Amino acid sequence: MKLRTHLLLLALGIFFPAVGLHAGVPEQGASADASLRSGHPLEALATYRSLLTSPQFATAGSPELWYNRGLAEEKTGDAAAASLSFRRALLLDPGFAPAQRQFAVVLGTLGLPTQNNWQTQVCGTIHPERLIIGGAVVGWIGALALVALFFLARSRKGWIAFALLLLVLGHGVSVFGTLIDPRREAASQAVVTSKNAPTLRATPADNGTAAGTVPPGTLISVLSRNGAWWYVAAGPGQTGWIPSDTVTSLLPTPSASSAKGS
Repeated sequence: MKLRTHLLLLALGIFFPAVGLHAGVPEQGASADASLRSGHPLEALATYRSLLTSPQFATAGSPELWYNRGLAEEKTGDAAAASLSFRRALLLDPGFAPAQRQFAVVLGTLGLPTQNNWQTQVCGTIHPERLIIGGAVVGWIGALALVALFFLARSRKGWIAFALLLLVLGHGVSVFGTLIDPRREAASQAVVTSKNAPTLRATPADNGTAAGTVPPGTLISVLSRNGAWWYVAAGPGQTGWIPSDTVTSLLPTPSASSAKGS
């Protein structure tokens, strides 16, 4: 339920920068679209931030608007913030090709490796939610058919085997979709949005022993929080304390949205 609430905070009106606005999006959306296309990304970015915190967009997801915001941030020279916006767009729609392409460009600008593992490829081909729901439907059809055949046609072993196959295969696909769904771990992840690489510390203090730095745009896992410091994992064997104001949660929260414009 908590994850669903966080995901709903990503929800926004739908529009495309190149082809115009989706019906129902207010005038400020059209204004941001025009500003972005006419070379005024700062004006567009301010409007996108306002739209993102508007209650009227609390139920309709829009990877396109996060993508547009990322474009505006990229054009203002804030590649780290743009990487966060593109990640949020892909969290809502892993197969959104424009966001995939631009995200790869931004990662290259930041000197970070492109995310191209098998999980990313699968999610880009078919949304995990389709695997979860579709697999569950097939699995339950198999379960109901198995029960019906058990009581009505026990002698039809071929049909019973087929129903059992549907049961196992369907629920297996559903579990697989759940395991590869990037939203499963998103609530505990954040992105380094500071323009300067922050230093990992062995203790939550400015004078703590340095344990390396984390490049802007890096996706990190938040392990614990202690006031203005977060204990994070930035990669294999790379853990430490980092100032919380140098990172932004992957899933926006009301406080973060208000304070940081996230």
